[in-house]
Amino acid sequence: MNRKKEDTAAKKKIRAAGQILDWIYPRRCPVCDDILGKREQYICRNCAGKLKPAEEPRCRKCSRPIRSWTEEYCAECGKGRHVYEKGYTVYPYHGPIRESLMRFKYSGRQEYAGFYARAIAVYGRDEILRMRPELLVPVPIHRKKLQKRGYNQAEVLARRLAEETGLPVEHRLILRKKNTLPQKELSPEERRKNLREAFALRSPERRLPVRRVLLVDDIYTTGSTVDALAGLLKQAGAEEVYFVTVAAGGSPGL
Repeated sequence: MNRKKEDTAAKKKIRAAGQILDWIYPRRCPVCDDILGKREQYICRNCAGKLKPAEEPRCRKCSRPIRSWTEEYCAECGKGRHVYEKGYTVYPYHGPIRESLMRFKYSGRQEYAGFYARAIAVYGRDEILRMRPELLVPVPIHRKKLQKRGYNQAEVLARRLAEETGLPVEHRLILRKKNTLPQKELSPEERRKNLREAFALRSPERRLPVRRVLLVDDIYTTGSTVDALAGLLKQAGAEEVYFVTVAAGGSPGL
């Protein structure tokens, strides 16, 4: 068998395997959670128009909506405390996307990551090109949460985003050593305190072979988690740290 025939045979096997997986674990719409049709790759036709990306004007640091075009930063980012360089988020964290991310995170809907990654790649294309990242790093979760949930939603998303961007993924770079309280229940200052010494480099002596790192997570709130990780990555030799998320909670500029 020549190379062309081998490639064709391999593609047929991959398609067949995908069809079997779709039959056992049918892909579902990230909005209504109904099973997708054969021609519906990421989202069903009825829900395609229900998710709208956050509108401009946006904060030039964290990407959340702000009040006026005359402003550059939201109230939080205007204080100039962040360690990271810049970030991009697609959706405001409310309505259908909030319910979708809850299922993605807690109900095993890992297949939603394909839609999220495509949305980040499409809507955030220009921003990501300007960031010029060399490596994707998913935000880690504690081993107890990993055992309970069965997967790290940020890693699942990062791997799908890697397929969209061609960038490599490094998921073992940082360890979450403290099983911290849920960030959504805390004030901004409590969030920062909660995350002190929560993360550590797995190999402190290891130096990163890249200069620009893109952190990947599902939700951005105050930036405390991103800042904690950005500090560690810069200790390891990164010069610039950026982030992308599916959604951003809160709108401090509104």
